[in-house]
Amino acid sequence: MTKNTPRGSVIIIALWALGIAALITSSIQIFAFRQSLLGIEVHDRIQARWAARAGIETSIAVMSEHTIMPVQRNAFALLDDLEYASAGTTGTATWDIRHHADGRDWRGPMDEHSKFNINTENSGLFVQILEDTLVYGVLESIMDWTDEDDEARILGVERDYYLSLETPYEPRNGPIRSLAEMELIAGVMPDDIRGEDWNLNYRLDSNEDDGGQSLPWDEPNGILEGGWATLFTAISKDGGPTESGEPRINLKNIDLETLQLRLGLESPQATALVSFAGSDDASLGKLLTTDLSELAQGVDDVSDLEDDQLRLIYAETCLFEPHEAPVGRMNINTISPELLYLLFPENTTLVEELLFLRVNNTGGISSPLDYRDIAGISESMVEYLYDLFDTQSNIFTISSKGIAAASQVEQEIIVVVDRSTLPITILEYREQ
Repeated sequence: MTKNTPRGSVIIIALWALGIAALITSSIQIFAFRQSLLGIEVHDRIQARWAARAGIETSIAVMSEHTIMPVQRNAFALLDDLEYASAGTTGTATWDIRHHADGRDWRGPMDEHSKFNINTENSGLFVQILEDTLVYGVLESIMDWTDEDDEARILGVERDYYLSLETPYEPRNGPIRSLAEMELIAGVMPDDIRGEDWNLNYRLDSNEDDGGQSLPWDEPNGILEGGWATLFTAISKDGGPTESGEPRINLKNIDLETLQLRLGLESPQATALVSFAGSDDASLGKLLTTDLSELAQGVDDVSDLEDDQLRLIYAETCLFEPHEAPVGRMNINTISPELLYLLFPENTTLVEELLFLRVNNTGGISSPLDYRDIAGISESMVEYLYDLFDTQSNIFTISSKGIAAASQVEQEIIVVVDRSTLPITILEYREQ
């Protein structure tokens, strides 16, 4: 008689096999789903990144166009076009370029010339801007950081102090290259420089307006308190594009014929201007208050400059070569009212006149000659305003945020660009 097969055991084994197969199948499906989501996120992040890059390239193209074909006597033309190009679409992603200043968002890049350059020799203005918020001895430490010697001032520190730290480093002993570098200086704290803008992108990010929910600590009031970085810069540069689109003329190194053709000068005027530019104390600001015939040295029959000639001089010339450009002056058309009042705390009338002038002049303040339209202004103040302010800007910080339409994944690119020469130069590049 044949023995029967244990069918119950076979069924149990089959059920176990089916269960394990189902488990493996489910695991593979979950893994594949997660990999698919990861792939979608990577795909969207790439789209967002290139959208942010497209915003950068668009802004650079706008700056290049205005350098080659500038709009004459319009100080806001470039800023208006940068604002227009601050948002756009590429593929299925968009870009958004903005910065936060004066308690609100502004479309377009941050103008570094709207701030006071920390590398200027006028340390008195630095102290005046910060008033009582400057910690005792910090100014001396900053000056020791930037000077070329190793002799510490009474309240400052020098090389021996920085080398004695647990993580030693050398002081710059030269011009400061970025605001973030100042955090290395004795007595300067990161909060001083950054305030609520911990990533220094000049944007009001969500984590910078949520109180204590996430770092940094901030006031959830819709305003970015950005610390010193909102008032100071280390990268602005003088000179730059002209109203004609031609390279800027160095009056100390130019032939008389070219000078006459570019500026519409008579031969004695051109000779006198070159002679004046070659003097040790030459400053173009003097032309605002002193006739050329008085400044001419040994040149006869010199006619005084007309206003149109003066405008061309300020729009087309300088006293240096491009690679020797001094630190940039502040742009009178973009500087914040807050900073203006800090610069002239005892002359609020002048501040109000300057603000009125840039708002009510067609095209803003397009030439230093416009300062002479201020009622009752002294000649010395006109010269001082020229030395302190420019009417255009060369250095911009562009914070471009790309956003993928489907998933809303974001990628931000921050670049600092210099349009003082062509091609436009990228001074700093970072992604976050």
